[in-house]
Amino acid sequence: MFIKSNINSKIAFIVLIILTLGAIFLIGENYKLNQKEIDGLSQGLGKIIENVTQEKVSYQIDEGNGKTISSRLTISKDSTVFSLLEELSKKENFKLESKEYKGMGILVENIDGVKNGTDNKYWQYWVNGELPMVSADQKEVKKGDKIEWKFATAEF
Repeated sequence: MFIKSNINSKIAFIVLIILTLGAIFLIGENYKLNQKEIDGLSQGLGKIIENVTQEKVSYQIDEGNGKTISSRLTISKDSTVFSLLEELSKKENFKLESKEYKGMGILVENIDGVKNGTDNKYWQYWVNGELPMVSADQKEVKKGDKIEWKFATAEF
């Protein structure tokens, strides 16, 4: 009986060791899975924070024929209405023509094949609903600005 009891104790001890090792293994595997989930969430959260903290503006071009081009653009400290228009023309692959007038700045003459003077309409831009009285290359933009280009009859 003593031998039987001793064998049962050894078996119980071995089973206990196996269960303990199994538990440690499962906890370790669960930790690895949780760590992967945490890493994935951290990367996703980082991208969300980056998008929120980037300085962006709303940019829209209304060609006057029912076609509009809209985008949100990231700005730098030197961004102007015109530099962003150039960037958008490359991004959206449309033609942009302009002419520089010494002492006055750049005049946009053609956006996406819509040329100044057609039907007595001209390209004009607004920033936050106001028509600036400077050329587009001289108008700096700031975070949150809403920039709109319209092909319309001149209001001035």
